[in-house]
Parts: sequence; structure tokens; C-alpha cells
Amino acid sequence: MSVEEQIQRMVLELRILESYYNELSARETLVARALLDSKATIEALKSIPEGSDSEILVPLGAGVLMRVCSPTADKLLLNVGAGVVIEKSKEDTLKYLNERLSQLEAALSNIGTQKAELANKINAYRAQVNNLAAKLEQG
Repeated sequence: MSVEEQIQRMVLELRILESYYNELSARETLVARALLDSKATIEALKSIPEGSDSEILVPLGAGVLMRVCSPTADKLLLNVGAGVVIEKSKEDTLKYLNERLSQLEAALSNIGTQKAELANKINAYRAQVNNLAAKLEQG
């Protein structure tokens, strides 16, 4: 295989690796958003007062809030996926969300590790392509 063919092959492989890196970055963003959403939900659930006499503000959109009497949070509806919603107690819901939070943190860490390994591989490929290009220029 000639040096030019090697460069072309490696550039193609480099593009594939970069595409995969971009996909990992997109996944990382999605997982980070889900992580923030889960944390916010946990904090919101913890802040719901036990008594039903208190008021809470419900966002309607476009910066508009509505005061409503706080519902009791002893039973919550939890979407577990595929259109399935189950009823759980506040404690069980918090437990579920904390487990989900742990899973999301692990997934985020795993994606970060994969990205670091892939970045190293991409850099190594770039160095090889540059070396081959330098050989090609020299003759």
C-alpha cells in the first residue's frame, strides 16, 4: 500500500472517530441535562411542604406563575417509560430518583472516560497522518 493510500485510509478512519466523538459529546449533553433535571426534581419534591394549607407557585409559561394550594405529596405519579405511569409514595419516588441519579452519574463518568480514550486515539491518528504526510513531501 502506498503512502498516499495509507493517508487516505487513515483520514477516513479519523473522520469516523471524530464522528463517534461528536456522538459521545451529544450523549454527554443529554445525560447531563437528565442529571440536572433529576436533581431539580429531587429538590422540588423535598421542598413541598407536608401540610396542604401552604401555597406554591406553579409556572404556566412565559414567566407567568399561579398561586395554588399545595397538594399533598403522599402519592405521586411516576412515568417509568413506554407510556407507563405508576403511583408511588413520596419516599419511594425519592428513592427511585436517587437511584436514577446514581445511574446517570455513572453513565456520565463512563462517557467521559470513553471521550478521553477516543481523544487520545484521535490525536495518535492525527500524528500518524502528519508523519506520513511529511514522508510524502520529502519524497
